[in-house]
Formats: sequence, structure tokens, C-alpha cells
Amino acid sequence: MTLVTEPVSPEPAATSAPIAFTPTRRRPVHGVTERGPDLLALQAGEQYRFSFAMDACVGCHSCEVACAEQNNTPVDQAWRRVGELEGGSFPETRRFSLSMACNHCVEPTCLSGCPSNAYEKLANGIVAHHPDDCIGCQYCIWNCPYEVPVFNPVNKIVSKCDMCRPRIDEGQSPACVLACPTHAIGVEKVDVAAWRADHSAADAPGLPPSGITLSTTRIARPPDLPPGTTAANEHRVRPEDPHWPLVVLTLLTQLSLGTVATAVALEVGGATPARTGGRGLAGPAAGAFLAGLIALSASLLHLGRPSRALKALRNLRTSWLSREVALFSGFSFLSFGYATAWVAGSADGGPSTLVLGVAAVMVGMAGVYASARLYLVPARPVWNSPRTPVAFFATAVSTGPLVGLLSLDRSTMRPGWVATMIAVAAMGTVAQIAVQARLSSVVRRRPDRQHQGTAALLGGQLHGLFRGRLFCALVGLGLLVWATTVPLGGAACGGRLGVALVVVAVGELAGRYLFYVSVVPYRMADGFFGSR
Repeated sequence: MTLVTEPVSPEPAATSAPIAFTPTRRRPVHGVTERGPDLLALQAGEQYRFSFAMDACVGCHSCEVACAEQNNTPVDQAWRRVGELEGGSFPETRRFSLSMACNHCVEPTCLSGCPSNAYEKLANGIVAHHPDDCIGCQYCIWNCPYEVPVFNPVNKIVSKCDMCRPRIDEGQSPACVLACPTHAIGVEKVDVAAWRADHSAADAPGLPPSGITLSTTRIARPPDLPPGTTAANEHRVRPEDPHWPLVVLTLLTQLSLGTVATAVALEVGGATPARTGGRGLAGPAAGAFLAGLIALSASLLHLGRPSRALKALRNLRTSWLSREVALFSGFSFLSFGYATAWVAGSADGGPSTLVLGVAAVMVGMAGVYASARLYLVPARPVWNSPRTPVAFFATAVSTGPLVGLLSLDRSTMRPGWVATMIAVAAMGTVAQIAVQARLSSVVRRRPDRQHQGTAALLGGQLHGLFRGRLFCALVGLGLLVWATTVPLGGAACGGRLGVALVVVAVGELAGRYLFYVSVVPYRMADGFFGSR
């Protein structure tokens, strides 16, 4: 498969004239009951779902227009989208359309991942979104393999299809069903238990595997569907949003953890005698706290509604984002206490500083793990790998010891401990090189579009940055080795460690940027030239 990469560029917004739709009773099509409270009455264990007949759709986009008119969505956003599929070999080729909205899944990942509990699965199966509870973090978009929720830059929250819930409550069909001139879209009942046992009817070319969320949309595929039919935009990939606030958040929290862990290790080992000036390990502890504070402040910039950030703590039961926020908040508090204890205490520290330091490290490690788990989502296969937590912890290991050593007077430290911390930083850098090498190998070997798309980006449009990230890691590793060739407590060693930290940090920044922009997510089929 040959993939063409393209830069991100603003898409022109399409405009459509308002269209009025008159609800009418129509005959059932493809076994789908379209209207009426009696016919749509649910029994125990049933829910509503959409159905779609691929061979009936003519790609007129009437459903998109009707949905936009019914729900008053912005002209550049769509809750229902029509994609294109292509199959066969010339001259025997076929083209199909695929109209999809929210699938009102049995196990919606938008709901389980939302930190503010803005989603609710109703008794009738509809997955509803509550705008007042949304903080605009957009994590539901990452979690949904269909990328159903869309972010509205005007009101700073996401929104999605609710199957025209007010109409359903009145026994009427959704606007898209009524607008379809060929009756390709319908609403029907489904037995949830039976669907769990066999949900293969939800699978179709151009769609993610239905098993990720147990999508309930039943798709009637043509019997003569050509082998190899795929999305018309299958050949085209583009870099994703870099999410700069998250780049800052993840890097600084990991650096902060590494710095506190270094300080605790030096305290336990007695590496800093009393003549450090009465401040002991206050320097690295305070630096860790400040880095964590900056990280948490930067993360607010990723929210559409930063003033409602506290709502992110609502879903500790299922959301890794809620857990990340809680753990990093606790880590910052403990880091501050650790630094304060060193400033106020004796030069040799004491039990209070050690307890606070160990607690900060434990909570910080849990926070980095929670941060990594945020990205272990099936909707983004390249992220959904052990490489992600390994890379996150390797950032802490490669940067934290260097920050700790540079914030202390190494002339008062035991040389063996200085050498040990340099070796630890080198191990973290080696781990990052191994992660990058493994990523490069995996994305080239796996045949799916998501891995092949990442390979195309890293080998094409992002090739220079990808190689630059590896170059920084190798140079940083060489500088660390070079620093051990001079007296470890002298100025020469400090200068080399400082340069090494800068080079390693630049490499980490490039690597984290690539982490966000090079991932190719699952999503619904699009048009040949793309619209999203």
C-alpha cells in the first residue's frame, strides 16, 4: 500500500441552504421499522440502533444536511458524515457510499474515558452528551475509533449525534432517516446480549473493527462487494495536531519525577554531606516542584473550558485522565512539601524529608503510569503499545538525574554517586534509542493503514525530525560518557553535563512532538480528497 502524506491545512467550509423536512410515515426498508412509538417500543435487554444499506445509498449527502438543520451544527462540522469506498480492478470497479453517525455502542469508550462524566448511556441505548459537564479536553475524540465527537471551537466543547433524541422520545424517526431519498438509513431495535455474541454485521470496509466498542450500527453489505474494497482516502495520511500543551505537560511531569527520584536516591545514599550549605537537596526538590507546577498550568491550555478544570476529577472510577490529574496534583503537593522540608530543616535532612520524598516519588510514578495509560487506546494502534509507558519513564530517567546533579554542588558529593547518576541518565537515553528503533521496525512491518501511515510520515514528511531526534539521543549519550573523563566535581564535568542535558532535552522535545503528530488513528471512511 502506497500512502501519500500531506501537510495540515485549513479546509474551506462548505455552506448549505436550509432545507425543511416534513415527517411522514414510510414503509419499512431492509427490515427496519422507521417510525411510531408502538413499533419502536423496547423490550428488556433491547436498545435502539441505526442501520445502513450500502447498496441503497447514492451519496447525495441529504442525511448530512438534514442532521445539520435539525441540530443547528456549524457549517464546517458534521455529526453524520458520508464517506466513499472503492473496490475491484479496472475496468471492473465499484464505488459505494458509507453514511455514518454515532453508533451508540454497547461499550462506548467516549463515556468510559471522559473525565468529567459528560456522557451517559440512556436506558434506550442512546449515548447522550451533556454540554454543561464538558470541559473540552477532547479525550473522547481520541478514545472513539470512529472519531464521532467533534470539537466546536466557538463554544469550546465537543458535541455528537444523539439519534435526534427529542424526536425518538416522541416516536418519530431521526432527521437523517426521514431525509434519505433511498431509505438507506433506518432505526431499529437490537437485542444487546445477542449482539454481544455476534456483532459482525457492524463491520464494513472503511470502518474500525466493531469489537473495540461493540458498535451497534447494522450495515447491510452488498452481496457482490468486491474483494479489497476500502476507503477512498486510504492512500492519504496527514500529521495530527501536536497538542503543545500536552507536550509540555508530559515532558515536565516526567522530568520532575526524575529529579525528585534523584534527590531521594542521593538522600538515602548519603551522597550530600552537611557542607552543602544547609540547604541539602532543596535545589532539585524545588526545581521538581516548579517543573510540575508549570506542567499542570500548561495543561489548562488544552482545555476548551479551563475554568471548569476541577470537573476533570469526576470520573476516577474509569477515566485515566481523571487519575492523571489527581495523581499529578498530589505529586506537586508532595514535591512542594519535600522542598520546603529541606529549606526549613537541617542540612542532613531527616525522617520528615525522606518520607515526603519517597511519597512524592511513588505518587509521581503512578502519575506517569496514568499519563501513559491515557494513550493506550485501541483507537490509535501505534500508541497502544508498551513502547508508550517505556518512553515516558525513560524521559524521567534520562533527564531527572542531570537536573539533580546540575542543581547541586558536586564538589561536596561522593564521586561514586555522581558517576552513578550519570550512568542512570545514560541508561534512560539508551532506552529512548531502543524505543525509536523498535517503533521504526514495527511500523514498517505491520500491514494495517495505521502503522503504514505512521511509517509513511516518519519516512517522508517527518523524516528529518525523526532522524534529528535519534541524532540528539546519540550525541547526548556521547556527552555523558565524555563527562566522566574529567574530575566529576569540577567545572569541566558540570559544563559537559549541562550541554548533555540541553541536547537530551531537545531530543525529548522532538520525540514527544513526533509522538503526537505521527500517529494515524482509526476513523470513518472519508472522501477521496478528504474533508476532515
